[in-house]
Amino acid sequence: MIFRPLNEKGLTLTEVTIVAAIGTLVLLGMGGFYLQSQATWLDGSAQSLTQREVTLVTQAIVDSVRVAHQAQVTASPDATHHDVALAKASAGGLPFYHFWWSATDSLVHGGTSPGAADDHAMMQSPVDKFVVAVNGGMVRVSLRARAATGQFVEFSGSARMRN
Repeated sequence: MIFRPLNEKGLTLTEVTIVAAIGTLVLLGMGGFYLQSQATWLDGSAQSLTQREVTLVTQAIVDSVRVAHQAQVTASPDATHHDVALAKASAGGLPFYHFWWSATDSLVHGGTSPGAADDHAMMQSPVDKFVVAVNGGMVRVSLRARAATGQFVEFSGSARMRN
């Protein structure tokens, strides 16, 4: 047995190794927690942005439907993607605005007609489903968009044509 004098100062290599190992474990735990919370925040943020986009697009369609007299829906290019043409009685029943899904970019567009100069994508998130149903004077819009993280955001709204 080796005795140390009471006034000897310093740490042994074993003590330093144990403290370093415990410190490393604590730092790894804190780093893992930070990375996990950052990933959760990014997922929530991406989904929130997509929800905002889908809500704004649906609201724009609903607002346009309220001033329309007639809505004509066409499947384009399939049953889960539609083109809706809105017409006013004051314009002789001619469409004044269209909303459609574009197969080239998977986005919902709006404008006076597909491919017109005022054609514009209404959102940045890809849309997997854009369905419009007309029943009498009611128009129902259903959207399913994909957030940047791959999660789906679904939203629907309806409005009655008033003119």
